[in-house]
Amino acid sequence: MNHTVMTPSWDGLNIGIIGAGRLGTSLVAALAAGGLRVVAVGSRSEAAAASAAALAPGALGSAGLQAVADESDVVFITTPDGAIAPVAAGLRWQRARLVVHCSGALSLDALSAAAEQGAATGCFYPLQTFAAGAAAGAWDGITVALEGEAGVLALLSDLSRRLGGEPIVLAAGQKALFHAAAVFASNYTVTLTAVAADLWQRLGFDRGLALQGLLPILRGTVGNLERLGLPHALTGPIARGDTATIERHLAALSHLAPEHLELYRRLAAATIPVALEQGGLSREQAEEIRSMTSKEPATAETPSTP
Repeated sequence: MNHTVMTPSWDGLNIGIIGAGRLGTSLVAALAAGGLRVVAVGSRSEAAAASAAALAPGALGSAGLQAVADESDVVFITTPDGAIAPVAAGLRWQRARLVVHCSGALSLDALSAAAEQGAATGCFYPLQTFAAGAAAGAWDGITVALEGEAGVLALLSDLSRRLGGEPIVLAAGQKALFHAAAVFASNYTVTLTAVAADLWQRLGFDRGLALQGLLPILRGTVGNLERLGLPHALTGPIARGDTATIERHLAALSHLAPEHLELYRRLAAATIPVALEQGGLSREQAEEIRSMTSKEPATAETPSTP
């Protein structure tokens, strides 16, 4: 039986959540705070399901996932990516009219088993990292990427705004590149901070002290991005064409942390166009920096031949 006809409103809809991790728990709290009706939360861990369900008055917390599908008009699957398709394939979608996953990497194909049973499907991917617990305001101002048919998009767009977010619609085939952008902005920021902390450790400081020292400059950078935008938030030696400082960096990395030298070079190359757009770097300086970062620094120390 096909039951994909969607109401244009969330009023009266029973919502279920499958997956009680950080995202699922935050979503339960946000839905409840927005006056929406969460009726069931399911998880492999009954304790986690019960804890998340406690954030929504009257919601059932259970380790039984089928119960969530049976009680809900709309089900959000907030599990890790590898579990989404198995969950969709392992349940009977006799009541749910809409099944939504929250993955940044997977397409709607992950929900094909639910679609084959007549449910409408959609993607609701919040561009945010969620901490443990359910912090108030976690959804304020975030972008939510959506996929689905027109009726589904209208419903999920309305939900995004109700939760305090801003919806954008992705066309088929755009998800992977969009998710890669999120990885650059979030995950690789952590990676680069780990590299910076490693350089501190080479100087004899412990990682905890390094992070303590680096966090203010990270916050300042984010603040500059908020206030000034791109490309004007860029600072540093490439932005001002300081080739002498860049040369010293290359020499120090070559001698003391050679495993990070190639990363520095690649990031320098990626920074040059931003600096040129900003206007503080001349074409001549840009070419000099490109030349410097594409070869071994002249002052680098290399092992002697036996």
